[in-house]
Amino acid sequence: MLTMEAFNALLKTLEEPPAHVVFILATTEAHKVPATIQSRCQRYDFKRITVADIEGRLQLVADNMGLAYDAEALRLIAMKADGGMRDALGLLDQCAALAEGRLTVEQAQGFLGLIGRDWIAGLVSAIGQKNAAEVLQKALTL
Repeated sequence: MLTMEAFNALLKTLEEPPAHVVFILATTEAHKVPATIQSRCQRYDFKRITVADIEGRLQLVADNMGLAYDAEALRLIAMKADGGMRDALGLLDQCAALAEGRLTVEQAQGFLGLIGRDWIAGLVSAIGQKNAAEVLQKALTL
């Protein structure tokens, strides 16, 4: 974040900008920008992209690549991207490069470092049965 002196210098420039200049201020700490600066700006708050939107784009990209895939695999990638389209496309690219023929849910889980539901269900079942040997075996296979 800028010092108060730097903000004052910026304010002078914002009050009388050159005709050919457009200022774009980007910050994750908008609350730290002085009110004198904010009053001279248009504010746009960006949000993360939804999983459904990312999934739709991944389907389009995968179809254009000629990649065979399970829809659930693309959903896992979209969820792992956490609202970032660039991250989602990068993950899809990595998964596509490592997939053998068709991108399956199991492959996507492995590439993304996710634990499958079956593993979790088995662990919970072993804990519920108080089977310490099976719990340790599950932990070792992680």
